[in-house]
Amino acid sequence: MPTRSIRPLRAAILTAIPLLLAGALLAILYGLQVVNAAALQEEDHGTFTRTETVSASRGDILDRYGRVLVTSEVSYDVAISRSALVADEDPNGILLELIALTEEAGLGHTDTLPVTRGVPYAYTEMSSGQRDRLADYAAHFELGEELTAEELMAWFREHYAIPEEYSPEEARLAAGVRWELEMDTLFGGGYTFASGLSQGLIAAVSERCYPGVSIVTGSRRVYRTPYAAHLLGRVGPMNEEQWAKYKELGYPLNALVGQDGAEGAFEEYLHGTEGQRVTVRNTDGEILSSYYTQEPQAGADVTLTLDLSAQQVTEEALAAEIAKINADRLKEAKGEEVQLAQGGACVVVQVGTGDILASASYPSYDLASFQERYADLLADPARPMVNRALQGRYAPGSTFKVVTATAGLSEGVITPLTTIYDRGIIDEYEGYSYTCWAYPGSHGTINVMEALQMSCNYFFYITGRNVGIDAIDRYAKAYGLGQSTGIELYESTGILASRDYKEENVGESWYVGDTLQAAIGQSYHLFTPLQLASYCATIAGGGDRYAAHLLYSVSGPGGFLYPPTVLSTVEADEETFNTLHEGMYMASRYGSASYVFNSYSIPVCSKTGTAQVSEDTVNNAVFIAFAPKEDPEIALAVVVENGANGYYLAEVARDIFDWYFSRDPEAAPIPENTILP
Repeated sequence: MPTRSIRPLRAAILTAIPLLLAGALLAILYGLQVVNAAALQEEDHGTFTRTETVSASRGDILDRYGRVLVTSEVSYDVAISRSALVADEDPNGILLELIALTEEAGLGHTDTLPVTRGVPYAYTEMSSGQRDRLADYAAHFELGEELTAEELMAWFREHYAIPEEYSPEEARLAAGVRWELEMDTLFGGGYTFASGLSQGLIAAVSERCYPGVSIVTGSRRVYRTPYAAHLLGRVGPMNEEQWAKYKELGYPLNALVGQDGAEGAFEEYLHGTEGQRVTVRNTDGEILSSYYTQEPQAGADVTLTLDLSAQQVTEEALAAEIAKINADRLKEAKGEEVQLAQGGACVVVQVGTGDILASASYPSYDLASFQERYADLLADPARPMVNRALQGRYAPGSTFKVVTATAGLSEGVITPLTTIYDRGIIDEYEGYSYTCWAYPGSHGTINVMEALQMSCNYFFYITGRNVGIDAIDRYAKAYGLGQSTGIELYESTGILASRDYKEENVGESWYVGDTLQAAIGQSYHLFTPLQLASYCATIAGGGDRYAAHLLYSVSGPGGFLYPPTVLSTVEADEETFNTLHEGMYMASRYGSASYVFNSYSIPVCSKTGTAQVSEDTVNNAVFIAFAPKEDPEIALAVVVENGANGYYLAEVARDIFDWYFSRDPEAAPIPENTILP
């Protein structure tokens, strides 16, 4: 009898069954041997496995010549294994001893539980991150949404078996750490009990052999210079706004981020990428093995446009001049009460690039001791934490007259040879009069270059009135006054006096008298020292306003060099700028700054300014300058609050020029793996 063939479908089924059974068996074996291996090992051998986030090493911050300004170094921290700690018969007692040790050493410990430390317990002001964590905790243990701080602490006492004999303060301290450890176990994020241990504290913790407590290495920021505090910035725990931003980028809640300055502005480059580390310990807290499931990636190094030497010279020159002004004022007062200069700023900009070579704000502080001195700095009436260079707003005084001259020349209202006779006073407006500082004297018949040299109010009253406020504002905006400079750090944009500004903020129409005041740098004008320095660099460079910037380059893969960027251009011809340069040069040689620059070896162009603050307050002093006159290289602006006269500040400029033109030029490095613009 012939053999019948097996149908194809049946053959396929018979073949598939053994394959499916084999696949299922392999899946079971994989689950037992790989997926659940750590858990089975813990059950068999009494070990505890912990996965933690490992912070990436933060990139360094360098000056334009590669000098390290901020770096990171190894920090010794206290870490706690929750599983090993709670296996001890008195975990809360261990924590109180550990807290006492760190407090005696003046270090403190990490405790973000938003509950006050004394009774009656109450919630402290919470960031959004803290609120989220508290809500997650309450939801996990089904504690309810309306849980009070008192109810939460009662739960903690029972849940963490905190002894009844503990005082309310002791219970709160123990609960704070227990909460941190459990939150880390439940939701991750990592927890470090204390950071930056001294050798003495390391020894004290180590010799006590607390279960689950170990010394681990971490990282902390180190400041290699006492200068540029307002520019470099700090790192610290995230606030509510930062958490909302960085959690979307995968940052753990306990990550340290840049708070201000370059640390904050360039966080995306400096931070790096966190890693994941698995640590296996036995019941005594001893580490059996540790390995990365994801290696941390270090942040990139960031090179700034700053020249550390320029920064030092600028800060010291500014501080010395303020000290001299005050010493002279006290000497003249002969024991009577006198108002002193309180603060100031100086910014040095490279012409043709917008690179900030130096930016000083006085008074300043040392980032290395910021934490210890924070309360004193906050209470200081001189406001040392305010970055006056970028955030201080000052009337420009007569330094603004270059804008009015630009508008007059470019709009055809005057020519380089146009002369105006200085009558000393404009009194044809009923009830108002506007005087030149020389009144009742006169500067006689002068042209625009002589008017800049002598800082003649009358000449610029007439020129400003004839050209009009709208044209003046148009040129002022092109110069960047009252506009963003492009700087990566937080800055004030100041105020440019205009029809719209007065109507919107004062509720009044603009009058001719307003134009007269605005034309000489008074009225509502308020600008930052950085804006004034950028304005001066734009005059020096022939009208192209470059974005002021602090970033020079970023290293590593994907790194780059910052390309100079023109933000606006002043629509004036070469003859106009030659005229402005000549007038500012004459101000240095023969005008108010001549006592410093009349025989100076480098031809300097400058303009002084004295700005009234109020009838009862000493005037602010303002000074702008660039050098050399031909092919300018650097420009600067100096402002001293209550400095009285702008020409005093020529000495600050001289010290900076002395350094700059006598230094040995250095070549700024091009970091590896950077893309040239």
